[in-house]
Amino acid sequence: MTIKSVNARFMMVLLPLLALCFVLISGVTYYMASESLSKSATTVARCLGNEAALRMQISVADIHLPLKVAAAHPDAFLSGNEDAILQELNALKKTSSLIGQTLFAMPNGQTLRADGKHLDRSSRAYFQKVVRTGEPYISKPFLGETTRKMQTMVLQPIFANGELRGVLFASVHLSTLVDKVMADAIFSDETLYITDEDGVVVGCSEHPNMAGHEELMGEGAMDEKLAYALRTAIASEEQTFVSFHAPDGTERFGAVTPFNLAGNRWTIVSSYPIARINGQIRQLLIAVAAVFIIAVLLAFLIVRVFAQTIAAPLNKVAREFQSISGASDGDDDDNEKDEIGTLEESVEHIRSLHDKSLQLERKASSDELTGLLNRFGFKRKVGEAMKEHEGHSAVLVFADLDHLKHINDRIGHAAGDDAIYVAAHLLRTGFGGDAIIGRVGGDEFVIFLCTEHGNGADAVERTKALMRDYNATSRKPYYVELSIGATSFVCSPEADISALLRKADDCLYEAKQKRRETSIRY
Repeated sequence: MTIKSVNARFMMVLLPLLALCFVLISGVTYYMASESLSKSATTVARCLGNEAALRMQISVADIHLPLKVAAAHPDAFLSGNEDAILQELNALKKTSSLIGQTLFAMPNGQTLRADGKHLDRSSRAYFQKVVRTGEPYISKPFLGETTRKMQTMVLQPIFANGELRGVLFASVHLSTLVDKVMADAIFSDETLYITDEDGVVVGCSEHPNMAGHEELMGEGAMDEKLAYALRTAIASEEQTFVSFHAPDGTERFGAVTPFNLAGNRWTIVSSYPIARINGQIRQLLIAVAAVFIIAVLLAFLIVRVFAQTIAAPLNKVAREFQSISGASDGDDDDNEKDEIGTLEESVEHIRSLHDKSLQLERKASSDELTGLLNRFGFKRKVGEAMKEHEGHSAVLVFADLDHLKHINDRIGHAAGDDAIYVAAHLLRTGFGGDAIIGRVGGDEFVIFLCTEHGNGADAVERTKALMRDYNATSRKPYYVELSIGATSFVCSPEADISALLRKADDCLYEAKQKRRETSIRY
């Protein structure tokens, strides 16, 4: 089935092109959007993790600072007065809403709590570490014996005269600390996990009941990818990024941020649903599809306008071309051609006429025997050269084949034609390809040479040398000898070529008068 209508052909090209453009634009848009949103997601997760870790460190430092100040002025704790010690402990307890209890322990582990209760903490690992190292310490998270909630201990040693005299404690309810850290969540669907270095969940913004009962590493790990990211972050002490599945089955993207609290390694996992990123990309693709549909509708309207405003004039132009080219209006297959086909056929016909015209022009401008320009072709070519090289020096040479009549009469016209052909060849070789050479009479030749392409006198001498070499080696019963006259001038479109030819002819006449040779070999 042949599609004849121009607008139908246009639509056949336009629609696939638009579809291809849509696919390319959609692909590039999807890739750029995915990259941009992924980078944004990574940046947000990194910033959230860093901010949460910093808040944890600041909050614990706020608890630790009053203990350091009290340890620097230990008179009440070292006095042995229980009432004075309790008064100091209760004052420390009021310094932060995050403190659950404050305690003072002797080096042997005998401990007094702020509520007046006496305890023994000699067996506790965090107490033993402070006694052994003499350094402040923040314990690993643990479940309180009575509250059954996750907490930690902030410990500060007390020294007097370089000797350890006691240890101050402050217990911190991690649920309260986590609530403070997570108070300003940026997104409503954001989830923050806080873990110790063993992967035990200390706090979770979305599922508080996970604290102390869920591990993100080890055999009971929530997600193996997340567990690996936690181990990597803790080992390298650098932030890592991971996609993992939350307990509710949603796929999330998160950043694992490791940080230190007085010797213990903790992590913050800041995450949010990957679906949020994909949803934004989906909306973008829908927008691109809508734009594509609108573009198709606009293209259809453009085609309609094209058919009405361009196709009809185009058809008229095609008919005019057909008329100019001389094609018959009564061809049997004329009705099966559309306007493009008619134009194509007409243009081919006109091109054929043009080629024939060029062939006729070349034939009319050329000398059949030598292939050189004839008088008409020479004048036209020189006129073009005058315009092209305006202002440049040039030389016009007039050459005459000597004794052509003598050769024709004594040897024959075939020998005369051969002599003319050889003379043309010698002139072509001597003056080079940049010269314009014509045969303007039976035995007369003219040469135009711009001095940009060589010196006229050198070309004349070169031609004479070629002529002498030819005559010396040729065994033909005649010599090929040329009398040459030349005139120089400056190229100008207004130059009178006929006058220049007459001047060159006058120079030729003088040269011919001086010659006495004969052209016949005896």
